[in-house]
Amino acid sequence: MMATTLVRCADGDHTVELRDRERVAERLIKASAKKSYNPEVDVDWDAPLDPDLFYLPPETLSLYETPLWDRMSHAERVDLSRHELASMLSFGIWSEIMLMKGLLSHVYRGDPTSRHIAYALTETADECRHSAMFGRFIGKIGLRPYRMAWPEFQLGKLAGLLDPPMAMFAAVLLVEEVTDAFQRAAMSDDRVQPLVRTISRIHVTEEARHISYAREELKHQVARTPRPLRRVQASGVAGVAIRMAPRLTRPAVYRSVGLDPRVAYRTTKASPHRQATLRWAFRRATGFLTEIGMIEGPSARVWNRTGMLSTPESPLPAGLPRR
Repeated sequence: MMATTLVRCADGDHTVELRDRERVAERLIKASAKKSYNPEVDVDWDAPLDPDLFYLPPETLSLYETPLWDRMSHAERVDLSRHELASMLSFGIWSEIMLMKGLLSHVYRGDPTSRHIAYALTETADECRHSAMFGRFIGKIGLRPYRMAWPEFQLGKLAGLLDPPMAMFAAVLLVEEVTDAFQRAAMSDDRVQPLVRTISRIHVTEEARHISYAREELKHQVARTPRPLRRVQASGVAGVAIRMAPRLTRPAVYRSVGLDPRVAYRTTKASPHRQATLRWAFRRATGFLTEIGMIEGPSARVWNRTGMLSTPESPLPAGLPRR
């Protein structure tokens, strides 16, 4: 069963299709029962790491196709990929904990007898396993987590208390779609460590269900949120995107591999390839948010400042899959 609703935006009306939440949740619960993973037993944690293989495809690394990259040896590039992945997974742990807090708040407000809420609990269990898997992997490669800055750490304590559902699911979608892009590239790349390909494959498989759930719930939230409040929350989500990109690779990463973090950060920020890579990683999320009317008016102006909105003329980075 499907219904439609009109979402009024500055660029015209958007027709949003609304599927039955219970049917969507039932399908996702069955898919979870059929194909889920336990990283403790489904990952070979004793497998050796190849010193010549990357931890992320080189095209996804922040310094790729820059003068700094050109001066690095293969071993230095591999080490950069190791630290960049640790930074990304550290951000993933932090954001998944924020997601779990938001989901549990959603559960708290909902009907525990519904399949919709039952899937929210199923997803929370998935995210618990993912966070444990990421933490174990960071330790496996001999690194410590890249911690969030003190203000972000303190703000994170409020997650689940102040997150309105629409903003929460939109932020969830941003994080999941972006990390999904990098992991889809990694899981099928023979230049990447087999262990990385394994954890990427596990995460991509289970996150596909989470993305489906977030998309469907976000459409329902957009349909029921008054336009003025929707615009305020949409601008807040755009602000999350501005802060998200530089947190995927923390400046401390560059110090860890012997680079001046200020020089490396400026180099990354000025890199056309890096900007194209971020647009590539964000494009599924931004495309969907545009379709349902969450990138328009004030939020569109914020998004335009991020440089991460794709247009038909936007170049895609060479060497990365066309998702």
